Amino acid sequence: MIKLIKFGLALLISVSLMMDVLWAQSSSDAYRVETFSTLSSPEVELRTSGGTINVIGHNEDEVRIEMFVRRGSSYQSPADTDLSDFEIEIEQDGNKIIAYAKRENSGRSSFWGRNNESISFRAYVPNNSIVDGRTSGGSVSAENIYNRLSLATSGGSVKVENIQGLTELRTSGGSIQIDDVSGEISARTSGGSVTVNGLEGIADLRTSGGSMRLNQISAKLDARTSGGSIRADLVAFYDDVSLRTSGGSISIDMPDVDHYDLDLRGSRVRTNLRNFSGEMERNRINGRVGDGGPLLTARTSAGTVTIN
Repeated sequence: MIKLIKFGLALLISVSLMMDVLWAQSSSDAYRVETFSTLSSPEVELRTSGGTINVIGHNEDEVRIEMFVRRGSSYQSPADTDLSDFEIEIEQDGNKIIAYAKRENSGRSSFWGRNNESISFRAYVPNNSIVDGRTSGGSVSAENIYNRLSLATSGGSVKVENIQGLTELRTSGGSIQIDDVSGEISARTSGGSVTVNGLEGIADLRTSGGSMRLNQISAKLDARTSGGSIRADLVAFYDDVSLRTSGGSISIDMPDVDHYDLDLRGSRVRTNLRNFSGEMERNRINGRVGDGGPLLTARTSAGTVTIN
């Protein structure tokens, strides 16, 4: 039975990897490509109703938009498919670039593969661009953007890497992955987990239905989940950190800090403190270490709080 389970897992992973390769977007698969000369900080707006959005920052003063059309697992060319049902705009207005795709007759039948194309955008933009990307039915991602970034999807995951500045991430049905982000960030999902690897600055992270794994954090942080556990690794603790969950445990790895305040509550609180003054009970600790300082808040209604 164990061998059968292992075989099934291996098969599932193999199929997943094959599909990733199959669906990997190559520039040669693009249905349409447009390139625009811009200043160093253009505004780039991307909109599609059924595909993915991928933004890649570079150090050139131009924006390159690649539009992909996919039917099932196959990329389409202009000779393969008719997009008369779509309203499509890829154009420049001053220092603003707009890429827009929306199906006009969304109520028509998609039986036998008819009318089931999805349109995705991949944009190569200057690093200092102001980017706003939104889709209703796919994942969104961005990397190497150092100004302002806003990504939103109703039905997919969000992934960002090497981002600086002001960042806003939203998804209603997927997970959020954040790698090497600094500045001010707001990230929210209604149905997935939040994973962070490297975060500096100010962050507001929220999920209604998943766990949080927060690695290499040196930020003023407010992280909340209604339905999962929180694991946080603080590499620096110089400003307030607040972690809250209604349905799981909280575990925090702390740097060696001599002065800070504590507000910990759970079914049980586990930690070893030195030079502490305040109230300490089995399920609650409130007070200060040393002379006090930034406030560490960790609260859960249904789990333990552990400070390492």
